Amino acid sequence: MENLIWFGKYKVIKLLGRGGSSEVYLAEHIKLNVLRAIKRISKNSILHEQLLKEAHILKDLNHSLVPIIYDFEEDAHNSYIIEQYIEGQSLKMLMKQKKHIPENLIICYTIQICELLQHLYSLDNPILYLDLNPENIIIDNNTVKLIDFGAAGYKSNMNGRKYSLGTNGFAAPELYSRSKPDERTDVYGVGTLLYFMATGSGYDQVSQRKLNKHQIKPHSKELLRIIRKCLHFYPSFRYQAISALKNNLLELNKSRKWKRANSRTSICIAVAGTSVRIGTTHLAIMLTTYFSSINYKSLYIEKNDTHHIYRIVKRHQGNTAKNNIYRIYGCDMIPSYHSSCTYNSADYNVNIFDYGRLTNLNAEDFLKADIKLLVSGAKEWELDETEEALKLVSSSIEVKYLYNFIEGRRFREVVKSMEGLACYRIPYEPNPFQSKYNESIAEFMEELLEF
Repeated sequence: MENLIWFGKYKVIKLLGRGGSSEVYLAEHIKLNVLRAIKRISKNSILHEQLLKEAHILKDLNHSLVPIIYDFEEDAHNSYIIEQYIEGQSLKMLMKQKKHIPENLIICYTIQICELLQHLYSLDNPILYLDLNPENIIIDNNTVKLIDFGAAGYKSNMNGRKYSLGTNGFAAPELYSRSKPDERTDVYGVGTLLYFMATGSGYDQVSQRKLNKHQIKPHSKELLRIIRKCLHFYPSFRYQAISALKNNLLELNKSRKWKRANSRTSICIAVAGTSVRIGTTHLAIMLTTYFSSINYKSLYIEKNDTHHIYRIVKRHQGNTAKNNIYRIYGCDMIPSYHSSCTYNSADYNVNIFDYGRLTNLNAEDFLKADIKLLVSGAKEWELDETEEALKLVSSSIEVKYLYNFIEGRRFREVVKSMEGLACYRIPYEPNPFQSKYNESIAEFMEELLEF
């Protein structure tokens, strides 16, 4: 390759990388004495037309962290895109050398990737990247740069895609189907990069669908929760926007509210429902039992007039209250007729308030909680009440919406209609006092509570 001159002005230095239909070379502009990256695309490739879109996308894209297009050439056999050479080291090479990336850097890199993607989406003609993989991420002094827009496309023209250019182990499932890609496709790509930085390998949707803490050691459960949410097979279960993913990553850099629980400052969880008999008491007791099972001292407080706890106490004759608190199946509980009495909430890591049906009278207190859980109805006869309850909490973006007794397809429709709000499907558990929950319940609790 030595002394190879292209188009009378580019001296080829070395091959930087090769794909199925193209190669990228490092070259020097002879007269300007500057480095360039030249992508050579075979005209015989069925992907030739798609790969040329990179030049059209980048020529109007002005951002310091993506390459500039300088020229376009062609000969009888190939097309050539001449672009800015982005200095630094690919994420793939960095991982190969370092073997381990600290969690703070993983978060730092990923937040920058999210910000780059947000820039692409904010353009007058928004762009989807669609091929996030470690070779396309360049790290230079801990600054992330994005190269190779060969798979990218305009969001308005996604119906015109003929081929998937995604990279195996990093491409979202919908890229291999007739489904139309959208922002959530890039969310999946970010998830695979997170997984790669945490484990050193690509993600296999089939063999690794049950992600667990062991796979991403020594990183946190919070990071695992974020990765899981990104990598859901169904787009409706992922983050609905890159901004929501970025916000969760930013939260990881702050002092987590759960650390306050360890320092004896109580966390307040509020549970309410959009209608009566929708399962708020069942969920609140499940939460109380769950925290007890992982050695967090928790207290259930009944703040509704159903008197469920009174009925439970009646069935446990001889169970007397201590400081207005009953101990039932290992759970500390305050019935509604004692809920206004004085008790020391600081004695508990977690205080769980069961408000029953959400109304104008309790909505203000509900919204003061650290974690706000609204059990919502999705059946036809429940929708009017659900819509009324949503109006009461519309001022808060922190409310999490939970659904009982709903099958998967209907839940996906509900998630789509909620337009990016945090929605969860409550797993079936007939006994809320169950002291040992199965894996699906434990995963649900970890994801719901960001724990």
